[in-house]
Amino acid sequence: DPKADSWQPLPSMPTARHDFAAAAVAGKVYAIGGEKEDDELCNAVEAYDPVSGAWTPVASLPVARSSHAATVVGGKIYVLGGLWEDPDDDDNPDEGAVATDRVDVYDPAADSWQQMAAMPTARCSHAAAGLDGKIYVTGGISSTDVCTDALEVYDPAADTWTTLASLSQSRAFHTSAVVKGKLCVIGGELKDGGRTNLVEVYSPASNSWARAADLPAAIADSAAVAL
Repeated sequence: DPKADSWQPLPSMPTARHDFAAAAVAGKVYAIGGEKEDDELCNAVEAYDPVSGAWTPVASLPVARSSHAATVVGGKIYVLGGLWEDPDDDDNPDEGAVATDRVDVYDPAADSWQQMAAMPTARCSHAAAGLDGKIYVTGGISSTDVCTDALEVYDPAADTWTTLASLSQSRAFHTSAVVKGKLCVIGGELKDGGRTNLVEVYSPASNSWARAADLPAAIADSAAVAL
């Protein structure tokens, strides 16, 4: 509680997991996918209601995945990319989890999922944020296990993707947030595996990046929320 500057324990999730995604819509918080304690990929989706203080299982992800991103646009949750075990890849049945370009959208009113147009770049450990009715996806690790600088934007109304100006440096395990109509990309890991304190700000109007003040310390695997 920011006003009281205090924390309060709440009921635990029914499914213990890590490397999952979370999104808030229609007054509930959704925990989506991830990996279980035995590192098995998970497709469980559970909704937390702050009013009742209860968790409820809802429709599962169509495919289990972890290290994905999720954001809300138009009252629906979009789940983008991540690590998955491709059920259609008969050539490499023992390859294990790889980055995917898959995009699925969840409709809380219908409690159902729908597959949407795939991202141009398959990736995991990336970031996604909604801005002016579109979804901006940055960085991550590609299907060839290479850190990427790609910025791509998704238009839910048209179900189409557009490639935009790249980050100044490839990075993964970063976070992003929208502030005053611009996209802030914060921290992460660079190609050489080192953490960074770099903060970049993207302007949709000019399709350009500007460097903001560096973080006080280099960080990765963090989270950011704009208030």
